[in-house]
Parts: sequence; C-alpha cells; structure tokens
Amino acid sequence: MRFLIATYAWFLATLPEAFARANAWGLSWILWGLRRQIITRNLAASFPEKDTAWVSRIGRLSCRRTAEMGLYAIASPQLSEAEVRGRIQLHPETLTGPHSLLSPDGLVLFVPHFSLMEMMSAVKLLDADLGRREWVTLYRPLDLAAAEVWVKASRERFGMRLVSRRDGFGQTMQAVRSGQIAVVLFDQSTHLGAQMEFLGRPVATTDLPGIIAQRFKATTRIFWSERTGFWRCQLRSHALTATDSVGLTLESNAWLAARLRSSDDACADWLWAHDRWKHGQAPGIKPLQT
Repeated sequence: MRFLIATYAWFLATLPEAFARANAWGLSWILWGLRRQIITRNLAASFPEKDTAWVSRIGRLSCRRTAEMGLYAIASPQLSEAEVRGRIQLHPETLTGPHSLLSPDGLVLFVPHFSLMEMMSAVKLLDADLGRREWVTLYRPLDLAAAEVWVKASRERFGMRLVSRRDGFGQTMQAVRSGQIAVVLFDQSTHLGAQMEFLGRPVATTDLPGIIAQRFKATTRIFWSERTGFWRCQLRSHALTATDSVGLTLESNAWLAARLRSSDDACADWLWAHDRWKHGQAPGIKPLQT
C-alpha cells in the first residue's frame, strides 16, 4: 500500500499541474455523489435565501476544493522545500500588528476547516521566528494505517508535532503552559462538546481551545489558509478578544459564520461535506452558556 501511495504522490507532484487538477475534478464528483445529500442539506439550511442552483454550485465547488486538499496531503512529501515555499505565503498580519502570531506567551490557535489547511503544516518553514517555536497540533488519526503513516509524516515534515485527540490533550496543554503554540480545529462535529447555534441551527461544538486558553491566560488567534489558487494559499491570522472559554468559543464561531457569509468563494472554501450539525440536538449535550 505504501508503494502505491508513494507512486501516486510522485505522479501528482512531478507531472504537469493539469494532472493533479484533473484528479481533483474526478474525485470531487465521487465525493459529491457520496455526500450530496448532506452537503445540500447543510448549505440550504445555512443559507435559506439562496436557490437550489446556488446550493448545487457551491456544493460542487466545495467538493473540488476538498479533493484538492486531500491530494496535497498525498503529494506534498514529493514537493521540494522550494516548491512548498513558492506555493505558500504568510500574510503580513501574521508577523506584525495586533493579529501577529509572534506572541512571547503561550498561544492557542483556533483553526477552521478551510481548503488547503494541509498546507498550514509548513508554517515553520516560512519564518525563522515562528520556526523556533514548538507547534503541537491535535488531530484525528486516519482509519487506514498506511495512509495514516504517510499523511502524518507529511504533516510533520517541517517540524509541526501532531498528537492524537485520544491521548494528546496533556501534551497540548503542556505546550501552552511552556510558552509554545497549540493548534486546535474548532469547527468539527463532536458528541462531547457543548451546544450552541451556528448558522441558524444547533451544533455540538468543542470548547477545548477556549478552556486551554483560559486556564493558561494564553494569547488566542484564528489561524487559517486563504486559498489563492490550486495548491496555493496565504496563511492569515485574526486576534480574538475574549478571555474566557465561553466567550472564545462564541467569538470564534461567530467569526467563522461571518466569513462564510462574506462571499461565495469563502463559502465554497469550507468543508461542507463534514456534517457539523450531526450532534447538535443529541441527548446529554448541554448549552454552552451553562
């Protein structure tokens, strides 16, 4: 299996970009066929003012970008450091000004599910000051063992350390306690979180990054990849102002909702195939405010 993955990665990284684009297009139709009902339901419920043509167009575009993200995770080990540097830019706001990531204190980064988020794992390569910090990322291991080994190595290639959500909470908190950086996805579906409203419907959301930030009085930022082209993006950051767990959870989700409403391009960049609302009304999920 590893040989097949490595061979496919070589083709994706070495052949003209049209090959990877064509693969993303083909895989997007498979994803659309498998998740169409969930995608269209999510979009229609979140944007009731939009017609079915818009829902279908944004849904299919989201699938193409999701496929693009997955293919980058496979291909990136075969890309040189120079190629990676040429495809990813740091927005000036990440290094200077009120939204900067260069905080002397522990830092908690709230990361949303935007396409090309896989490219964020190269952030330590892009700036010497950011590269000197330890980055610890909570993630969910893939079910397929061979793919898990390949993708994890790809994500850790430039020094980011991944720890499983099953046993990595202590390591994540230790990173923040010692003045380093913790990275947490905040918009995943979860059956262990708290209930709040997102885009007009109840969701079960994680309050973990807020809890970590509140406990260690850490600096907090939204950190995301803004797609600029196929396998090309700009890494951006936005300062959060709340200091308590509930406030940070509400503020980060409000930021994401506003971002998704800001333009069709931003909306299509989110992973709509992920059923975030699945556990929103599950028994035992308590409202966030309590």
